[in-house]
Amino acid sequence: MSLLNRTFFLSIIFACYPINPILANDDSNRGSKEEAKILLDRAVNLVKLNEVVGFTMITIPNTGFQTKDLYPFCFDKNGILLAHPYSLGGSIKELVSEDGVKVGVEMLKNAKKNKISEISYQFPIFEKGVLTDRKGTKTALYIKVKNYVCGSGFYSD
Repeated sequence: MSLLNRTFFLSIIFACYPINPILANDDSNRGSKEEAKILLDRAVNLVKLNEVVGFTMITIPNTGFQTKDLYPFCFDKNGILLAHPYSLGGSIKELVSEDGVKVGVEMLKNAKKNKISEISYQFPIFEKGVLTDRKGTKTALYIKVKNYVCGSGFYSD
């Protein structure tokens, strides 16, 4: 195996390595800000390496990118979701929260390379792949990666 192939292979293994076992063994069904940031960092590293592989691994189940109620996502400069475990191809520009925050528009406008930004908004609580009728405060951590924006959100209440 060439050095380039070995480096690529090891990068994929590292990016997919399960979330920190100390965090993953927490009995809570809710993910924390720290766990959301870990998922985002892993997703960003993989997208930087190879966006096709990264988007695929973010989207399909059982790749270590979905834990508790957390998952990363990525969209392009037009707001089209390219990586998301439950909603592909839609426009994040159309996402308006329960409290009127234009989440997708704000993320597109404010995303910066090398700096994680945050946006908080009221949103239905997500459980087991389904949005419930209950509402909560969700915070999305997001960052510009290449020509994309990637993020991961968590509920703070």
